[in-house]
Order: sequence, then structure tokens, then C-alpha cells
Amino acid sequence: MKLPRLLVVSTVALSAFTGSRPEASASGTELATQRRVHGVITAVDGATLTIATEKASVTGKLDPSRTRVMKNGKPARASDLHVTAHARAELCLDDVWTVIDEH
Repeated sequence: MKLPRLLVVSTVALSAFTGSRPEASASGTELATQRRVHGVITAVDGATLTIATEKASVTGKLDPSRTRVMKNGKPARASDLHVTAHARAELCLDDVWTVIDEH
């Protein structure tokens, strides 16, 4: 009877320490935990873009060779993106934006 209870308690304790918290990068910001993001652009500079969703902010890197930027469905440049604009984006596993569509 004590073994199943011990198994449940240890599983809950283990899950509390793994995977439930987003990891922090070297800069102290949380790494993205979502792949597809839809929200408002809150920060954009030459190297990174942050999109705020209803629950959290997601920051990813802009790579000129890998990131495809669209504005209203038409090709654009990262410099064409504006803060406070609505955007839909997709993030790679290494925190690089692959597609950003401002609409």
C-alpha cells in the first residue's frame, strides 16, 4: 500500500523539478517554450524579436539566412516590422525565428 503512494509522491516531486520551468539563457531571459506564436510585437532590433502572447513573451533570434519575414502575406525585411503590430511567427528549436508574418 505504501509503494504506490511513494511512487506518486516521487513522480510529482520529480515533475516539479524538471520540464515545468522554462530554462534561462545566458542573458537571464526565459527561452521560448512555444513553437508557434501569435501576439503583439513588443520589441524588435537587429538581432532579436519579442512577441507577447496572452500568457507570456517569447523572444527569438533573427537570422537573415533562415528567417523569412512577411508583412500582410508579402515578402518584407526585418526592418519593416513594427512594435505594437500583430504578428504570427514560428520558432525553431534553437530559438531562431523561421517565419514572421506581421498583419
